[in-house]
Amino acid sequence: MNSDERKKLNMQDNEESILTGPPTLDDILPIERDLTVFVDFLKASKELSNIIANPDLSLTLFAPTNSVFRNLTHKPSHVTNQSEDPIEKVQKFALRYVVPSVYSSFSDGELLDTLKEGSKIKVEKNEDGSYKLNGRINTISRLEAENGVVYKIDGILEEE
Repeated sequence: MNSDERKKLNMQDNEESILTGPPTLDDILPIERDLTVFVDFLKASKELSNIIANPDLSLTLFAPTNSVFRNLTHKPSHVTNQSEDPIEKVQKFALRYVVPSVYSSFSDGELLDTLKEGSKIKVEKNEDGSYKLNGRINTISRLEAENGVVYKIDGILEEE
């Protein structure tokens, strides 16, 4: 038995290893160790969780890394009074990072609509091929999935 046959047999023995097609956003996000905080924000809202899990929707996500959240003085779930719902606050925060189209590249100066009504992201091209968002946040790397693209970013997109 050659190594390819052994790999195929091992995959059949272990149901979790069987590939059913290209990975979706819902497949790749949970395994990115430096995005766990952002993924938790996405999963905190049933609506957002369903959007990310839907393989028929094409999305672009701008995902702040865990180190970005560690350095924040006010967390996105921080409420200032009893009438605020922390889950709703997190959902509104996360919607600003989800664009309802797939963008593998951008035109310099492109303005993107997000899922949060009235929220836009301005994209500028850096000399190194990465992108700057809203004039100050940089993309670090890009992950591709069957139904979208995730850009890891080095900061928080502030409300305009």
